[in-house]
Amino acid sequence: MRPGAARSGGRSSIRPSVEVFVLRMAAFRKALMISSACLMVAACATDKISYSSEVGGGTQGTPGALGAPGEPGSPGSPGAPGLPGSFLGDGGALGSGLGVAGSGGVLANVIGSDPIGGAVDGLLGSDNAISQILGTSPDGTSRGLVPELAAAAAGDPNAVVLNGGLGVTGSDGLLADLTGADLGGALLGGQGLIPAGVAGGNDGLLGAVLGNHVSDPLLAPVAQAMPVSTLTDGLSQVPQLGVTGTGGVVASLLGTDLLGNLVGTQGAAPSVLAGGSSGAIGSQMPAGDPPLAPLGSGALQALDVLAGNSPSPLGGALPALPGLPAGGSAALPGTGALTGALSPVTDAVSGLPGVGSALGGLLGKP
Repeated sequence: MRPGAARSGGRSSIRPSVEVFVLRMAAFRKALMISSACLMVAACATDKISYSSEVGGGTQGTPGALGAPGEPGSPGSPGAPGLPGSFLGDGGALGSGLGVAGSGGVLANVIGSDPIGGAVDGLLGSDNAISQILGTSPDGTSRGLVPELAAAAAGDPNAVVLNGGLGVTGSDGLLADLTGADLGGALLGGQGLIPAGVAGGNDGLLGAVLGNHVSDPLLAPVAQAMPVSTLTDGLSQVPQLGVTGTGGVVASLLGTDLLGNLVGTQGAAPSVLAGGSSGAIGSQMPAGDPPLAPLGSGALQALDVLAGNSPSPLGGALPALPGLPAGGSAALPGTGALTGALSPVTDAVSGLPGVGSALGGLLGKP
């Protein structure tokens, strides 16, 4: 073979290989350009969708479901118990007034006239709060505090003491709330001025200060150390002395049992003092007229006059004071002029917010 022929055949075989390579590179570059264009189109579509969502162009999604309601909170602690009613209101200790002024009050019972009540009514107007406190409330159920106390001290069984008592002793009273046992009620009983005055239980003035019923009394160890049954059993073993009661020491001296009217004859402690003429001391008292009968009858008469149960020996006997009308509940002279002078002041004060209603209640005006 000739050298030239061999060389010529080699060139012809290389040329097709180069052309194939060039064609493949051109195809690869074309595919790469197409891929890049597709990626750019996809990116633009994504940006458009994102932009549309940002400016509100897209459809609003469905709101999510509401969450489950939370557990209710724990209830608050109950407030402190209040007093059972008002001290001056219906059923209160002074619900019927003091009974000092006004018709049937102490002043009218003793001297036959009531200058104080008339002066207060003339100055503040009728049916004012001061007159109701000093006198007897129109809605009251008793003669007033002072006349009722005097009637109880005189031995009147129908006397109303403090409209139900203070509530210190009795069921669920103050002592029972403190100790868990009604020590005072068992020792004092409920008959007589003092026992009836401090009785009343939970319905008394102080009975509900610590609550209607205290389950864990503060002074429970005291009642446990001195059980009521132990105290009452011990006192029941003591012989009655006969200081109080019919024919007792007091009645034998004064002619009336004023001490028995005060402390009573029931209950563990008063029963020791009771017994009258059968008691250890009362049986030793000599028979005959009481040596201090004038003192006893004078005290009893004074209590009956204060209570309005007996006419006063001074009624109508005292001359009228200068410038003061005799008898009745007339106002003091000059009261009308003083009321007129104070009218601008009271009218101005009544217009103040929050003061007018309080002043109106005090003066008995709407």
